[in-house]
Amino acid sequence: MRDRRTITFSVLLAATLAATVAPAPSASATSLGEERFQPSVTYDLSVTDAERDAIHAEVEALAGRVSSARAGDGTYDPLTLVGAMLDGSSYDSISRGGTAATAYPFPVSNTEANQNEYDRKVAKLAWVVKLATDLGFPVVVQRQPDKYVYAEIGDPDAPEMVMALSHLDSPTASVTPAQLARWRDADGNLGTPGAYHSPYVQDGWVYGAGIQDDSGPTLATLLAAKALLEAGLPLDRRIRIVMGIYEDGGPGTPSTTNTATFQSIPYNSNPSFYDNWAYKNLNREEIPIAAYTSDSRFPVIVGNSGSVTPSVSMSLSADSTKAFRLTDARAGVTLREGDPTLKDIAYGSTTQIASRAIFTLDVAGAGSAERDRFVSAITAAATTKGWLPAAPRTTPKVQTTITGDSLTLEINTDVAMEMPTPQYGKNAVVWGMYLLSKGLGELGGAAADLQLKKAADGITDLFFRDGVEGEAYIGKYMGIPANLLRNPNNGTPNLTFALMGGINSETPTSFYTDASGSLSMPMYVRSMHVTAADSGQATAAVTAAFQAKGFTIGTLGSPVGAGLYVTHDNPLTALQFGSYQASIDRNPKEFADPYALRDVVYPQGTTGGTLASSFRNKMTAFGAVIPGNERWWHTANERMKVDSAVQMTKIMADGMLEMARYSGPAGAKFMWADMPGLNADRADLDLLDVTIGTYKDASAAVGTSQLGNQALLGATSFNIPMWNGRGNSTPTASAFELGHAPGGVYLPLTDTEYLNSTYVAPMRLEFKVERPDHMSDAAWAKFVAGGYGDFQFNILVGDTVVPLAVPAGQSADKYFSSRISANNPNAIYLSVNLAVTDAPYTGVQAILADSKTDLYTVNPTYLASNPDPFPGRGAVEQRGFFLFGDGQKNAEFSSPDAVYVTVTNAVIDAKPSAVVKKLNGNKNELTITVKQTHVDGSESPVTATFTIDNNAAGTYTVGDHKVYVDTKGNTQVRSISIM
Repeated sequence: MRDRRTITFSVLLAATLAATVAPAPSASATSLGEERFQPSVTYDLSVTDAERDAIHAEVEALAGRVSSARAGDGTYDPLTLVGAMLDGSSYDSISRGGTAATAYPFPVSNTEANQNEYDRKVAKLAWVVKLATDLGFPVVVQRQPDKYVYAEIGDPDAPEMVMALSHLDSPTASVTPAQLARWRDADGNLGTPGAYHSPYVQDGWVYGAGIQDDSGPTLATLLAAKALLEAGLPLDRRIRIVMGIYEDGGPGTPSTTNTATFQSIPYNSNPSFYDNWAYKNLNREEIPIAAYTSDSRFPVIVGNSGSVTPSVSMSLSADSTKAFRLTDARAGVTLREGDPTLKDIAYGSTTQIASRAIFTLDVAGAGSAERDRFVSAITAAATTKGWLPAAPRTTPKVQTTITGDSLTLEINTDVAMEMPTPQYGKNAVVWGMYLLSKGLGELGGAAADLQLKKAADGITDLFFRDGVEGEAYIGKYMGIPANLLRNPNNGTPNLTFALMGGINSETPTSFYTDASGSLSMPMYVRSMHVTAADSGQATAAVTAAFQAKGFTIGTLGSPVGAGLYVTHDNPLTALQFGSYQASIDRNPKEFADPYALRDVVYPQGTTGGTLASSFRNKMTAFGAVIPGNERWWHTANERMKVDSAVQMTKIMADGMLEMARYSGPAGAKFMWADMPGLNADRADLDLLDVTIGTYKDASAAVGTSQLGNQALLGATSFNIPMWNGRGNSTPTASAFELGHAPGGVYLPLTDTEYLNSTYVAPMRLEFKVERPDHMSDAAWAKFVAGGYGDFQFNILVGDTVVPLAVPAGQSADKYFSSRISANNPNAIYLSVNLAVTDAPYTGVQAILADSKTDLYTVNPTYLASNPDPFPGRGAVEQRGFFLFGDGQKNAEFSSPDAVYVTVTNAVIDAKPSAVVKKLNGNKNELTITVKQTHVDGSESPVTATFTIDNNAAGTYTVGDHKVYVDTKGNTQVRSISIM
């Protein structure tokens, strides 16, 4: 039937909560037989291997791979991934800024200075609308012509929505005069006007502004959703793809006051990003339950990191008269044969780790035999590591040359690596130090006493112990306590070390000169530590480790993570991390590069900011750069491998579907309702800390004494704190820890309005009830139609069961609803409207109230002299709610011990059997047993015994069943059936 775990009704038909807490994990990655670190918060994935294969096949069908193409040349399909990336980047959507408009519809400025920003953005967005429409999306929405577009799939009645929100623009940093001079057109010509928005495919790469950040990845989210649409796989939530166009700049965010002249938003505050302001404030769109932006790196970015850049130094002046002394050392970006544009990566906004290093040694005091031994030792070590020999038509990773008395060792790792991810390896300075250590060690004698040998040994031991990089770059060999290397919840490295980071020029940077006699290397250290105490302990160990090797290191201080998009224990992180791993594990050969790094890839922090910063605890950054790939960020000749583009789309689609499924037994739609004496303004998902793990399985709380003759279909419990403001910031872990206390993220219990109000959260709580394997097609159809009795909702308060009953004379449709998804015939969704107050429990009251699910509200002053631009939005409808207090006033909305739904535990299947026993004379004994199966999967056999004369054929009554028995002879049962 279904390729997934079956959960019986007696436990819970709905899906179980997948975020679980496991025992304390090991603190090391797989290296030399060590056990791999496992985060304590895990997620039970719902997407099966078969479903993943189907998704990936649909992405391949939509890939549109071509070996060579130019935008608009007619050689590719525009309704494919590659085609959309080419067409999308052919629009000049560089964000050049402008002035902030102050009145609705707040158009962006359109001036010579910003090269007609409005016209350019309108053109690209109009193309996006057409693309989404032509791709067959059932919902495509654009509120204003110069602002975001979204497309949506899934059941329109699903109460929850998950989202991918990314941006289609690029920054001016990639089109400065210096950068424009570096752009090459498809023919290789430098400085061709408009080259940056004349994209092309060549040698397996697609080139153009925004191809990697972030027009290409944003369009990949759209194609990922298209793949899911084509696959038709079951999903519980709607999926929305939002495509903004001002992340890399914009006209300036209008002020809160100016926004309020049009849109009335209680407790308003402005996001810093214009796209987020337009989505959340200007148009007050629906807030997702979970989301990602495609604008950073896989596997998942949880927030912003703190950073510090000390120098690691050692004096080599004592080597001044010795053979093999260092005379010069430089670092830069790796060389790659046939790729003249690779150097341009150094000019991006994310500076590089040294992927090229050049060491020059004075060998005047060394004979030819010593020189040969040195070079042979280096060659042997490089060969052992697989760095030599060079593949045909490639730049050698290791080269040694001797000119006169000067020996040069050059390292080219072949992959340019950015500073934020040093743990993925390939640091050319570290490789060079490792080779120098091997070469000088082979010489012995005076060479063993060189300060250069001491420095090389020290760097090798700290960053390349046993010839392995990886976790060395999170401080594994620096004496940091094992429990401080990673966050125990999600595995985020607390510190990362990018030695010789900060490369931002194609001209190699010096880190040693003869004149100075000092080896001095900048080391970019990023921190995601939760507390200053942990950070201080770790950095003290780092300082001591470098000093023990003879280095001087600059002040590290106690850098603490700057802000979190989501808490470290949020199951959304575990979901996306687990989904990423499952994507690459499904086909290790196809995902060879990320699979090779699997043991060192975990969630992490990032530099800068992303659109996720305005969706507190509900959004991460998920993609676009795959671990091990180059990051072309805000620079000339921006590009992405076609293979990588297809891979990221598959990963995005997998994660999208995973988010779109309930992780527990229920989901909910929050709404506003007009209830006398109650304040519903905080019943807004943007003001509530609701995550995918909020609705927990509470089936264990509902015992047999509460059920009676009912079958339990689903039970949930929840606790939902109120934020101190809208989720437009990235609080620190310490702010999350403070909770409702001063400086915490939640509503202070001293807040004046809190003290003077009783808040209420009206919601449509929905239970997912999955068809169990023991239920036949006919029985399931009867169940869905209510043929086994009415579905009954209850709350459990302590040991008391309180039925949620509609008052006499009122319509049940106002209080209850159900739906069956078009793409999942094996599930029914049952809903009840609740209104939970932040107040003591005094019983349940059924109440009718005007309510709305779309919180769009135009300022009455604006409406007094202007028409409503979207009259269909914000419609009020009368609904019925079951109103009750959550037990205490604490700025949180909590469920009773359980909210649950049941149905009469009726018999859904009956299978008869019979035995005939011969008695004395002409009498026989017929025993008929009917095995009855109930809704919850339990069985209750009914047996009846009859004394008969010879032939047992006939119809018998057994319990409530008429059973026909056919016999062969007098004692052999030929057949038996229920009449």
